[in-house]
Amino acid sequence: MEKEILSKTRLYELLSRLESSHRDYVSLYIQPSSFPHCINGPSLQPQYKTYAHEIKESVNIKAVPQAVERYNTGTAIYWQKNGNKYIVLPPFPITEDKISPDEFDASPLLETLEREYIIGVVVVTWGTYSIVVFHRDNLVKSKRGTGYIHKEHRKGGRSEKRFARRTEEQKKDFLRKVSNRIEEEFEHYTLDYIFLGGNRLIRAPLLRECKYLQREVQKISQRVLNIRYADTQALNHSVKEITSSVVFTF
Repeated sequence: MEKEILSKTRLYELLSRLESSHRDYVSLYIQPSSFPHCINGPSLQPQYKTYAHEIKESVNIKAVPQAVERYNTGTAIYWQKNGNKYIVLPPFPITEDKISPDEFDASPLLETLEREYIIGVVVVTWGTYSIVVFHRDNLVKSKRGTGYIHKEHRKGGRSEKRFARRTEEQKKDFLRKVSNRIEEEFEHYTLDYIFLGGNRLIRAPLLRECKYLQREVQKISQRVLNIRYADTQALNHSVKEITSSVVFTF
């Protein structure tokens, strides 16, 4: 088994190659709520009984359900009797369970990839933040800001405790500021998904503070973007990360 992260362009190339070798395929789409019982159970297996045991073994390899849980977008499975065998975790959710037992059928995945999503991205580190909106792959809104937070004080005693209290208050003030900015920047958009990045330890306190994110919590991706600093280059690269798929090859 091999695992790759494929950009949208590379995934299109893969699908094109598979379509040219379309014989003896089963194409199986599983929405997030149906994984893994849709495969482990008996309901669909009679339709692809030639492949059922292989597919069941493959989706239960530890790395696969771990990635499925992280992406939470369901799976597209393309299985050939003698040849190509792929499990694809798309960047956005599969919306229905579907099986094409005798053909390579990429249409549900292509439909998912080609929708015109509006995506909000929030990248926060202690003292800096960026809030952006993407429509498809285009940045249409961007807001960056800062907030002062004392560095740790290491002298010990009362002075250390006093600085620690001050730092905690500064962090709370900063999170309130970021929360207000999120509301201001996102309120005029109907976002499909929200991705968070930056310092992973800030995610939980930010969610507790931000009323907007609490209201829209169902839109927040479980994937935390691998962006450490919210500069322009990193934010532009985030689109590529957001729209990439995980592909397992067997």
